[in-house]
Amino acid sequence: MVCAMGISVLGDYNLLKKLGEGSFGTVYLAEHRFIKKRVAVKVLHDDLLTIPNFIERFEEDVGVLATLDHPSIIKMHNISKADNRYFLVMDVICDELGEVMNLEHFLHSRSKVLAERELEAILRQLASALDYAHSIPFHNEYLVHRGIKLSNVLIDVKGSFRVFLSDFGLSRILGDRVMLQRIYEKLLAPNAESSSVFLNHYSFLSPEQKALLPQEKITAKSDVFAFGVLAYYLIARKFPEGYFAMPSKIAPEYNLNWDLFICNCLQRDSQKRPESLLEALNSSLSTSASDATSLNVLSWEEVEKKVENAMQMSFEFSSEWESAQPKFSLPDPPEDAPHQLKPIIRPHEIERPQYEMDPGAIFHKDLNVSFYKPKKVEVKEVEPLLTEMVIIQGGSFYRGSNNGARDEMPRHKVTLSGFAMDIHPVTNEQFVRFLEAMGGEKDSNNNDIVRLRDSRIKKSAGKLSIESGYGKHPVVGVTWYGATAYAKWIGKRLPTEAEWEIAAGGGLENNIYPSGTDIDHTQANFFSSDTTAVMSYPANGYGLYDLSGNVYEWCNDWYAYNFYETSIQEPENPQGPHQGVYRVLRGGCWKSLKEDLRCSHRHRNNPGAVNGTYGFRCCADVS
Repeated sequence: MVCAMGISVLGDYNLLKKLGEGSFGTVYLAEHRFIKKRVAVKVLHDDLLTIPNFIERFEEDVGVLATLDHPSIIKMHNISKADNRYFLVMDVICDELGEVMNLEHFLHSRSKVLAERELEAILRQLASALDYAHSIPFHNEYLVHRGIKLSNVLIDVKGSFRVFLSDFGLSRILGDRVMLQRIYEKLLAPNAESSSVFLNHYSFLSPEQKALLPQEKITAKSDVFAFGVLAYYLIARKFPEGYFAMPSKIAPEYNLNWDLFICNCLQRDSQKRPESLLEALNSSLSTSASDATSLNVLSWEEVEKKVENAMQMSFEFSSEWESAQPKFSLPDPPEDAPHQLKPIIRPHEIERPQYEMDPGAIFHKDLNVSFYKPKKVEVKEVEPLLTEMVIIQGGSFYRGSNNGARDEMPRHKVTLSGFAMDIHPVTNEQFVRFLEAMGGEKDSNNNDIVRLRDSRIKKSAGKLSIESGYGKHPVVGVTWYGATAYAKWIGKRLPTEAEWEIAAGGGLENNIYPSGTDIDHTQANFFSSDTTAVMSYPANGYGLYDLSGNVYEWCNDWYAYNFYETSIQEPENPQGPHQGVYRVLRGGCWKSLKEDLRCSHRHRNNPGAVNGTYGFRCCADVS
């Protein structure tokens, strides 16, 4: 490594600025000397080379780590050696001035308790990254981070609110005992900074990592423990030590059951911790804060069963749409008028909950107990409020982006049949009629349709009402199951991801946003404080409103990170993967930054997930 004009050079990279330093190496902001692309370069410490078997472990493991491909994991692009130094080349997450915002700095910049939705957004992104990595085969087991801490979580401060996990698997290369020894060395150092580094690392270690018991392996359950510590720290700004105060006492304004989730993660017995962090978030946070009847979470078999049921429901809806979905008929135009296409909608019957008497009751007639019998749902005949639709002619279109996130690549051509799309998202006044017809907030498979506390629809004494002024705002707090059931009720369906993106483009091939090559606050509702009434902003080229901002919109497709590579090979009416864990969401929302509003931007979540930014609109076939 030499210096020229104050700039260090390592291999093909100019090292512009030191970004940070850790147990593994020093990280620099760097720029490729020829293609001028900026990256992060981690130069390994010289003393690592003296650790027995370090080079062997490094060369063996780093090849697997370089294959990790998840939107919330820092991507490793290259591993190289120059001037007798090993270094890693990775994505860089920094602002225009080259400053890095990690989670520790981010929390210092926030004097108040994080908003609950902000807290949930951070944790769900990290949980998705960890669940993904924990499924990667690694040395006859599965990949484990082993070193989660505040400085390893980076915040994208120049784009949308995204978090990234760095240094995946590097702790194993260093060795658990060596890593622990280095942490203790920080404690013995005579300065406050080293003591802080010690606490910020040691506090995240699981009991089995601290003890290094030979009979207990370090598994993904250690990451689950660290994740629980992280969740607690984000709420309390202190580590959970001894008899610690529950989140419900620290942040009583929170609505979700963080007490239950954190207690599940921090179980001393690793076998009692959750298997899947996203499933644990969904199962724990879906209960009220006062519901502490049990600290048990779903077993892995139950998680698989839930995913299986979700996929089965998707296939059932698909087959029903094929057999029962009415096609649009094209009416014969008057002889003296131009040919106009108008959708014909035929609502379907809803599968409502059915209850039978307890079959075991006949064996207990002599007992003086009363048997619980659910009341039958009163079926109401409710007429839906239909939305005007726009017909988009079939043809060949481009989707994806070569300049966006990695899951949007590559940009490629697809061919779609003609379809019709609602001109605006489903509103509260439309959705409340559906709830009245359903007689509850569950579908026939007992899946949540909507979580009312996250919506503008309220229930009092069994009657539904909409908050004043929100009738024509898009409905929020709706699950994918609820969106699908509503669409089925009115004889429509959810759009495919390809249909949504093509519709957002407005008929222009190179549109970045529905409004064109740029977008501002006069054209969409984003980075604001609440939803707005539908059709408050200009329509795009197809006459469709609110495809950018206001609410994320559920699509029918399962999400796969690398699906666009497959879509190139099967470009005819792509329907998405055949199965998955997440469903696709599109369009950004009222709290999004500008980056999320791009036509090609992809988002996803569990089909049972809800929050105040998720809504939907409907589509239908034409013939």
